[in-house]
Amino acid sequence: MRKLFFLAVLAMILAPLSLGCQKPPQGGGDTGGLTEADRQFLNDHVYFDFDRYNIRSDQIPTLQAKVSYLNQNSSAQAEIQGHCDERGTEAYNLALGDRRAKAAYNYVVGQGISGGRLTTISYGKDRPLSPGDDEASWALNRRAQFVLLGR
Repeated sequence: MRKLFFLAVLAMILAPLSLGCQKPPQGGGDTGGLTEADRQFLNDHVYFDFDRYNIRSDQIPTLQAKVSYLNQNSSAQAEIQGHCDERGTEAYNLALGDRRAKAAYNYVVGQGISGGRLTTISYGKDRPLSPGDDEASWALNRRAQFVLLGR
């Protein structure tokens, strides 16, 4: 009887943990019920050059699409996440990721979106989009990623 009780308690403790092991949808959060515009907003990232945080000219259309989405969805709130590739120290990459997130934030706010609808955070090199150890993977990991917090 004790063994059965112990197993039941153990199952109750481990069940929520196993749910956390599932891979989250691209862009973060629950994608159930999202429109195509929502998915595009979440999955189109802003990419940066190595060791840089300035917005590249080829990334302006992506940011303009973010601005358009936020204008069309006036109650939407977003988190802008700054990411880096695996090179560099943890502290350096956290600071660089922060500057990348803030560069995207400043662009969007400069286009008329209220800063109160946006937050920024840096994950440095802790959340790679591509796990590879080559330039193509690193280029995908140097990004600002928008996540919807509410619509």
